[in-house]
Amino acid sequence: DARAKITDALSLTASGWHEDYLASDARRIAGRALLEYRGPDLSARAGIVFSDDRLRDGRTATSQLLQLGATKRLFDNKLELDAQTEIPIGGKNESIDFPAQHRLSARYALSSDVQLIGAYEIADGEYVDARTLRAGFDVKPWAGARIAVTGNLQDIAEYGPRSFAAYGLSQSFVIDDHWSVDFSVDGNKTLRGIDPDRVLNPDHPVVSGGFIGTGALTEDFTAITGGATYRADRWSITGRAEYRDGEQDNRYGFTAAALRQIGEGRAVGGALSWFKAKASGGAETQTASLQLSWANRPASSAFSWLDKLELRFDEVTGAQAGVAGPLGTPLSITGDARSRRIINHLSLNWTPDSLSGGEWLSRTEVSLYWGSRYASDRFGEDDIAGWSNVLGGDVRYDISDKVDLGLSGSIRQGIGGRAYSYALGPNVGLSPFENGWLSVGWNVIGFYDRDFSEERYTRAGPYVTMRLKFDQATLQSLGLGK
Repeated sequence: DARAKITDALSLTASGWHEDYLASDARRIAGRALLEYRGPDLSARAGIVFSDDRLRDGRTATSQLLQLGATKRLFDNKLELDAQTEIPIGGKNESIDFPAQHRLSARYALSSDVQLIGAYEIADGEYVDARTLRAGFDVKPWAGARIAVTGNLQDIAEYGPRSFAAYGLSQSFVIDDHWSVDFSVDGNKTLRGIDPDRVLNPDHPVVSGGFIGTGALTEDFTAITGGATYRADRWSITGRAEYRDGEQDNRYGFTAAALRQIGEGRAVGGALSWFKAKASGGAETQTASLQLSWANRPASSAFSWLDKLELRFDEVTGAQAGVAGPLGTPLSITGDARSRRIINHLSLNWTPDSLSGGEWLSRTEVSLYWGSRYASDRFGEDDIAGWSNVLGGDVRYDISDKVDLGLSGSIRQGIGGRAYSYALGPNVGLSPFENGWLSVGWNVIGFYDRDFSEERYTRAGPYVTMRLKFDQATLQSLGLGK
């Protein structure tokens, strides 16, 4: 992507991309160049669009389009009108994602919180003929709430009539100083889909409609969620229930969490979640997780620690290897399986100050980690169980306020089989901005363990990790909060 500023109002933008689909022979080379004028009340654009596709069966599809468009704002920017057309050049109009298109849209602000929106679009390609109408409103009736409702009607001549309606409601309502509730409704209805033979990747939507899915360009579904949060001086409790009824699968479950401050720099918390999903005529999965945490990091102490206990349960019935499960991920087993795990993570940190350790020691930070796990897994008629531990350590030295050097090491022990795995390597830490830290490292040797990967990076080879701190002050500095 590139952008060149010609004048304050005039600019030239260009973009190009090459896509290779690893699961097939499909390939796309595409590009766009656009000359844009932006004025206080009028904006205009003109450019060229090009796409050269190779379909999964080896056929080719090429589109060359001339793009023209303009946006006009009226009545002190309350009304915005937009028109755009893309006209084929040289009869090249074959790509299903880059057809000739003509669109008219309007947006009118009834107030600062309510906007009426509408658009009509014609897609007139060699292999797609679609008409799409979108009309609705965008409402923000109170702080923390947003409602978007649109109705759509589409007619695709080659593949028969196709109509769909999409609607959404998402809002968070503050009842009083302690209670707030939220509720959401989302859904989609499709009567006729799009021919997948002209699509480079059937799992990805095309420009004239469709949704990211698992082998289907569209899916009918209705999803409902509801939750509540209670906040006091030292307590915070939240809960949420979810339900989704779809063509491909049905899902439902709930989550709950609580946090209690017990002093300056000290807190305990817990989280519980349970979800069940069933694919239409296929596998059924069930997951549950319980977490209990205890943090101790007083500002006056050089020592801090965090302990987290996890109980996990995962189960699948009727699985077929290579076939996507109800959540869309292809399964790796056939039949039934179950996993139960108890995992404890303990992290200790020592950061001496200049008074207790001197100038050199005050630049040093030492961390120790101990992870312990008991796992009981069943695959068909086979049961596997046992304890294992991971011990790790990190030493870091601050060269400056922005740069530090470190060394990380870990060892994993499987007590039952007396098997050992190791990870060791140097890293460099960078603090490009406040409340942000970037680590670039290389593990000379390493191993992978899914239960401990979120706590420590132990895979062999190069890696980059990032830590960010987010709170209300962070959002204020970005201009996203009051």
